[in-house]
Amino acid sequence: MLQRTVWWMTAAASLLWGAENLEVTADRFTHLEKEQKAIFEGHAHATQGKSRIDARKFIVNFDKDGNARVYQAISGVRFEIVKAPDRHIKGSCDRLVYRVAEDTYRLIGHAYVNDLVNKRVMKGQEIYLDNKKGLATAKSGKKGPVKFVFPMKDATGKKKKGKR
Repeated sequence: MLQRTVWWMTAAASLLWGAENLEVTADRFTHLEKEQKAIFEGHAHATQGKSRIDARKFIVNFDKDGNARVYQAISGVRFEIVKAPDRHIKGSCDRLVYRVAEDTYRLIGHAYVNDLVNKRVMKGQEIYLDNKKGLATAKSGKKGPVKFVFPMKDATGKKKKGKR
């Protein structure tokens, strides 16, 4: 049983964020073989290379072949995703859902993304990022509109500093 659990985690490590190993630490670990799911609870911290996700709970769902299909970070989510050289984002949300094959992120609840490469900020109740298509969408909630901050340049071509 332990060997199979280690195999599941090795499969997750190679597929979640690429070829580098994925390391997940938490206060508790549960492997639900019939549901094809691994659950990390309490101070969950996932890292791979320079990327990281912190949350109260981290769940990995597998397909029938043991490959990581979807992972979720739930409650108090903070993240930094680095896919050099063109993708480096930091942010937070209540729930993050990553679909491995599609390379998409869905950030739900108080979603905030700071694109450190393009110097843009996006806020909304829900943000969807599609890395394959280069698509980003946001939805507002009851408490206010979606907010997107674009960097601007003055007449001389220098970037203006402004409030984010």
